[in-house]
Amino acid sequence: MWQYYNEKSVLVTGGTGFLGTALIHRLITTTSLSYIYLICRGGIDNLRAKWEANLSAQVADMLFESKKLVVLEGDVTFPSMGLSKPDQEMLRENINIIIHAASPINLGRPLHNVSQGIIGATEMIVEFASSFRALDRFVYVSTAFSNAHIHEKSPGSDPVITEDFHQLNKEDSPLAEWSAVQKYGTNETYEANDFPWAYAYAKHLTERLLALRFAEMGGEEKLLIARPSIIGPAQRLPFPGYCVPMSSPCIVVAAGLMLIPSWRFQIATQTSNPEINTHQDVVPVDVVVDRLLCHLAIGTHGCVHAVSGVKFQISFEKWRQTVMKCRQIPWDLHPVWIADGWKSHNQHKMSRLFAIFGTSFAFSDDKTVRISNELELSKATSDLNLFTDVDMADHILAQSQHIRFIMDRFSHKSLLAQVLVWAFYRNYGKPRAHL
Repeated sequence: MWQYYNEKSVLVTGGTGFLGTALIHRLITTTSLSYIYLICRGGIDNLRAKWEANLSAQVADMLFESKKLVVLEGDVTFPSMGLSKPDQEMLRENINIIIHAASPINLGRPLHNVSQGIIGATEMIVEFASSFRALDRFVYVSTAFSNAHIHEKSPGSDPVITEDFHQLNKEDSPLAEWSAVQKYGTNETYEANDFPWAYAYAKHLTERLLALRFAEMGGEEKLLIARPSIIGPAQRLPFPGYCVPMSSPCIVVAAGLMLIPSWRFQIATQTSNPEINTHQDVVPVDVVVDRLLCHLAIGTHGCVHAVSGVKFQISFEKWRQTVMKCRQIPWDLHPVWIADGWKSHNQHKMSRLFAIFGTSFAFSDDKTVRISNELELSKATSDLNLFTDVDMADHILAQSQHIRFIMDRFSHKSLLAQVLVWAFYRNYGKPRAHL
């Protein structure tokens, strides 16, 4: 499988982030690519600061010393990625693969705030990519929650989300939807469908715009869309427990639940027996990376879920009990289930922000199951991390240094959090040390 990458050149956006760093590490350590071009706002100095903060010195130095890595100062929110003319021409001539992993992730922002960074930036990248002379594949990192609106329309607690494009309405045009967002900051289609966050709809619309654009160019087979669920700490690579805390919602949630001072935690749900029937799909970051690279190499096109799947979902009660083992406030935290939608203001502010606490999704990963059965796990591919094989609830709670990092961030913004950390978590976790 890895032979596909021999002598190819890849362009990566988002390489300073949680997923992007793991992706770059995998490409450098495993493939025989000619070059990995990394677009980085702030250039190599910013990249060095990010990698040295999130990786061990040994791993960071190894990445920087690779002759494959070429860092280009640019900005994906500008036309042609804000690159110099010579750099633009170099990419046009040499790039075979684009992996667009850069994206703002702010679940609380309205559509008019997130649309340009997600939809507009991707549109400009595709426009630039259309001039690349040797482009073989284009990979877009979306989210498994790009079709979360299906939950509100489906009976039962586990609506199946397939690895397909899901049209909201037959009459809707992605171009018309995007035009309305640019003009008004929203559109009728978005307002008529219940997405947990504007972020999810922005990803949804971007997927459909990409499908339309590549179809118009006659290149549907070039487009791969990777849909991760909630990305959590690595099970193996770059090293066990690798994580960027502020980019891992499950770490933020764990810290938040450990600091809630009351014993009640209101969660909106429309699911019957929510203690049993609500689940979260948390996937190790290295599983996301390997699914993306494996499907890219074997020629999969369209949408692929990078998820733990139904077998490894974490029930809310399992998650709560695991967090309570680490919670040092001397009373347990119990959910109070409210029969309402995920945007209800009657729930705790953390429930309202993350929205999906009271839900459960059955994300299909049939495409990965199929290729894993077909792929002969030779010596060269035996280290693939295509499936979750750790207990993610316990794995997350083992990252005490990352949880403490988030607690300290909360303390800087809230006097109450500062008092709680001082009173109950003074010795919890270690200073954020490299592994």
